[in-house]
Amino acid sequence: MQPVQVGVVDEHEIFRRGLVACLAEDPLLTVAFEGPAGPAPDSLDVAVVSQRALSAESFACPLVVCSGAPVNRSHLAAGNQVLAVLPRGTLTPEQLVGAIRAAAAGLHVNENPLGAGAPDRLDPRRLEVLRLLAQGAGTLEISRSLRYSERTIKTMIREIETELGARNRAQAVAEGIRLGLI
Repeated sequence: MQPVQVGVVDEHEIFRRGLVACLAEDPLLTVAFEGPAGPAPDSLDVAVVSQRALSAESFACPLVVCSGAPVNRSHLAAGNQVLAVLPRGTLTPEQLVGAIRAAAAGLHVNENPLGAGAPDRLDPRRLEVLRLLAQGAGTLEISRSLRYSERTIKTMIREIETELGARNRAQAVAEGIRLGLI
């Protein structure tokens, strides 16, 4: 995966600092802008914004919104492209990083609350395969990493897609992020 330039725009300083601290732990994510308001530079790959920033400003990059309430799309500032909505009160570092990576890849993460109805049918092996898929690993790479045959990995990926109701690998990753599995 390529390095991702991230902006964090949130009016609440403690929450904003927490987001920045979470992102600092991932070597592929660089916080290139951070503040209570924009304008954010055009060079950002993804911006993590509050609902207030979403309605007040236009961003030239895909957005991950941290909100305590559903996003009202009629209040979006012109041109904003929301690819993920994360629950402000129950957000985990893994969900944040996963949503940013998905948004950087152009994947839309559904706006349903994370963790709602998460299938518990994915065993630890399948969860690890899903995590590796989210990191951009291919079948051969996953096979070598987990020491299973490629055929077994392909079968596991099909099973993951079925369990998550996904049509393909990318949608399975997006659904896994939405459900808080990765």
